[in-house]
Amino acid sequence: MAGPADVLQGVYVANVTPFRDDDRYSIDVDAYLAHARWLATTGVTGLVPFGTNGEGPSVAPHEKRTVVEALVAEAGSLQVVPAVAEGNLPDTLDLLAALDDLPVRAVMVLPPYYFKPVGTDGLRPFYERVLAATRHPVALYHIPKYAVPLPLDLVTALAVWGVKDSGGEAGYAQAVRDAGKGVLLGSEDDLPARLPTAEGAISALANVIPEQVVALYEHVRAGRADEAAELSGHLQAVRAMTKEHSSAGVLKRLAEQRHGTPMGTVRPPLAPVPSSFDAAGAAARATAGPVPRDR
Repeated sequence: MAGPADVLQGVYVANVTPFRDDDRYSIDVDAYLAHARWLATTGVTGLVPFGTNGEGPSVAPHEKRTVVEALVAEAGSLQVVPAVAEGNLPDTLDLLAALDDLPVRAVMVLPPYYFKPVGTDGLRPFYERVLAATRHPVALYHIPKYAVPLPLDLVTALAVWGVKDSGGEAGYAQAVRDAGKGVLLGSEDDLPARLPTAEGAISALANVIPEQVVALYEHVRAGRADEAAELSGHLQAVRAMTKEHSSAGVLKRLAEQRHGTPMGTVRPPLAPVPSSFDAAGAAARATAGPVPRDR
């Protein structure tokens, strides 16, 4: 019988979205695809467009469909798992319908995030309609810092693949796996300890240092505890650096230092990274970890 790892497993990139500095902050699709092509050379398993670091709630559903359609045409061996992060049920269902004929690996669905608190009684009919609206495997998106928490009883009861766990609550991921469902970790925090209770990770830092995130995953899978601990310490230092300004903006500045494609700006209300930010120096520090800069 197929298990969760047969659907999703490995390192996925929470890939950023380059916006032009024009009147509508339109998406630079050419830059988006160039970044994806570079990521495809680095050993990552797939991409998760339009999540938190992809500024998904700032992107209209029709824009997402256009970009994902272009992305799957060029993805090659990369798995594509679009994040569906709309603020209401109708837009969620419309976007799922728009994605249904595309060859994506799965969809990752955030619950409507404005009204809080809501519990299982409200979330269950939302996700039942989600499941009825798509042919793709569904991963739930648990990110209580920004959205509505997903109770364990809901995750384990629904016919979903599993969950992206960006909450980090003790025992949450293990309880999901004990119910026979999958887990992708949504933070680089303490990956050596947490990856054994997950199928993999969705990493923002993999926009910049994908080789190192993949190496950490492989160290943990192979039981190389010392190497994993050393590399994890470096990733934590890089992660702290990205939090000094708008995280999505910093990731774009660092990514363009890696591959040379200008990655644009962020879309308001996020603020761009100050011009004084030393992107070249920050990228040099990020790539100076315990694995080679380039494969």
